[in-house]
Amino acid sequence: MTNTNTDKIVIKGAPAKFDPSELERRQQQHKFAYQQTQQCCEMVRGAIPQLFLQAVSDKIAEGYSFSKYPISMEPLNYSAQLVKPPAMQEVDIATINNEVRDDYKAELEASHAKYQSLLLEQLLQAEEQKQAKAAEAAKEKLLARLQKEVADCYAPLVFPEA
Repeated sequence: MTNTNTDKIVIKGAPAKFDPSELERRQQQHKFAYQQTQQCCEMVRGAIPQLFLQAVSDKIAEGYSFSKYPISMEPLNYSAQLVKPPAMQEVDIATINNEVRDDYKAELEASHAKYQSLLLEQLLQAEEQKQAKAAEAAKEKLLARLQKEVADCYAPLVFPEA
């Protein structure tokens, strides 16, 4: 069975390379998102006002501060989002930076693997085309030789003209 797929694989561009400024941009973007959302906060809850206020007081003593988010004073559901102390935020941001770095590395590795796969397919396709051309040329050469043998076996047909 012959392969009718005539689409030639063409590689365009090059795999992405590590760019420290791109890594820095991504880390800053995630850091900003961390600082502007509830990720930098911890929820403090209490069923009764005294327990809630004591929990808030304990967290404030540990370096937490009030956030921009509203405090819920619903009966039996007192809660507040408190911003983590800077030391805890630094640990969180370091973790985020490592995750962003790992994600960026995985993205670059995937890009390189894709280009390697495409190159392998391109080289395989080129080799298959060379072999197909060589086989076709050999077949044509064999056919020409056999036609010559056939022609040599029989004398030309002589037909009288009327």
